[in-house]
Amino acid sequence: MLYLVGTAAPPVRQLPELAGLLRAGGWTVCPVLSEAAAEWLDPAELESATGLPPRIHPRWPGEPDPFPAADAVLVAPLTFNTLNLWGAGANGTALLGVLNELLCAEVPIVAATCVKSVLRRHLAYAAHHALLAGSGVRFLPPEEVLHRDPDGIATFDLTALRAALPS
Repeated sequence: MLYLVGTAAPPVRQLPELAGLLRAGGWTVCPVLSEAAAEWLDPAELESATGLPPRIHPRWPGEPDPFPAADAVLVAPLTFNTLNLWGAGANGTALLGVLNELLCAEVPIVAATCVKSVLRRHLAYAAHHALLAGSGVRFLPPEEVLHRDPDGIATFDLTALRAALPS
């Protein structure tokens, strides 16, 4: 079981294609989106690619978890805002709740940030990145997985993302 977590940055539009590659590699893909990311792509397209509806909103009290336990997590893209909220332990959205629980469950987590280079120099980014890395999150070097298309829009190397997951 792979939780595929996406936040609102341009590469989130690639999640349906990425989910197809992951499923072809033997993963059952459980999609989790930030509310903003759900506006950037068609959740129905992601559901079609994964076979499961994306988790976007918090569960009601007593409502069962819609997904089985995760064996691994891929957070791609991970934005500046979400990295800092996650690192601070904020739990105000379904996505942050899922990430915080999985971090504490010691499930392997691979993260691919999509953060402007100027923001990577921000003190909060450095502190929270280091805290999450020290907690076991494996960050992929942006230069290895993130590219710019001819219009300057950030895209992921989907093969590199798939290869970064535990086998």
